[in-house]
Amino acid sequence: MNSQKKLSFIEEARRNQIMTCAIEIISLRGYAQASLAQIAKEAGISKGVISYHFSSKDDLIEQIVSDLYESGSTFMTPYLAAQTTALGWINTYIEKNVLFMKSHRKHVIAVTEIIFHARDEEGKPRHFRSIDTDATINVLVKMLHRGTMEGDFREFTDFSARVLAATIRSAIDGLSFQLAVSLDLDLDAYAKELVTIFQMAARKV
Repeated sequence: MNSQKKLSFIEEARRNQIMTCAIEIISLRGYAQASLAQIAKEAGISKGVISYHFSSKDDLIEQIVSDLYESGSTFMTPYLAAQTTALGWINTYIEKNVLFMKSHRKHVIAVTEIIFHARDEEGKPRHFRSIDTDATINVLVKMLHRGTMEGDFREFTDFSARVLAATIRSAIDGLSFQLAVSLDLDLDAYAKELVTIFQMAARKV
């Protein structure tokens, strides 16, 4: 189906239904179990209906990944835009990322499964257009340098700022694995502790 075509309400609803069923299967049973046949069975439709809305399984999982990152960006943007200091921005970045993951638990688990198990035609880990880790880390690096200029953070070299920025992002991404195995994990406390760890690592001595 042409992704540029404007979708009707019914088409949009059907696409969302298919993606929701795929997310459910992947998050509970793993990526390998999410065949189009299984997804169709879960959705109560034929494989042909899936093929009408998505050109292939690759197209479907690309959209699942893209939707999570787009939703996350939409959720985070107003909170980050309201911050007037680098310290407030990074604290909010950590807290709201965890909050978003809390409210999109199954979607996060499914995307983690996809990222680690999806392969391209050559058997290599698949690249997803919506994931740009370097860009995210670069923004965090800029905020760390800004925090230094504002007097809240210690002096950072480009290297040390990048190490801390990558550590922040890895700590957030690593939560996705815990979501899959620890159903009673206190995510509010998790976010607070991450903020504390960040502040201890970045604070001006």
